[in-house]
Amino acid sequence: MNGLARASKYVVLVGLVLLILPRLLVTRVEPGQVGVRQSAVSGVNRDDMSPGWHWRIPGLHKLIYLPSGYFFLDYTNDDNSPEAPLQIRTKDNNNVLLDVSVPIRIKAGTAHSIVQAGNHVRDAGGRYRYMRPAQETTVSVLREQLADLDSVGFYSTQRRLEVTARALELLHAAL
Repeated sequence: MNGLARASKYVVLVGLVLLILPRLLVTRVEPGQVGVRQSAVSGVNRDDMSPGWHWRIPGLHKLIYLPSGYFFLDYTNDDNSPEAPLQIRTKDNNNVLLDVSVPIRIKAGTAHSIVQAGNHVRDAGGRYRYMRPAQETTVSVLREQLADLDSVGFYSTQRRLEVTARALELLHAAL
């Protein structure tokens, strides 16, 4: 009977170790997120982690999670929009208010550069710090490119599409 009690203690102990050990050594990146491993020894790992299970060493690795989906910069007159409509001064010195929505997301494989720059922290409003430079760049490029139109150019569909196509190319390059 004494041997059976000792064997059952070992079985329970091994069972507990098998339940607890994976929770300590494995972490999960949820769908809709990208993970970045930051090591206390070597710094930020250059490989972004896709959704799924990943190894980690407690005390040595820290995983930072960023959203992989789109967020929208909405410059609209809508009540839900945090930003006001985009105001552009045309060539002929008139002001035009534009409703613009720009979808932005983190490019695949570049989340580690956001963490290296320290832009992965959330501010008081719940937005990530990397969203502010994206917003400033978007406003700058749009104001610069759309200012090439005069008042008549805003009413010409072909001219407006040409300028917006050029602005879109520059936005892709800048962001």
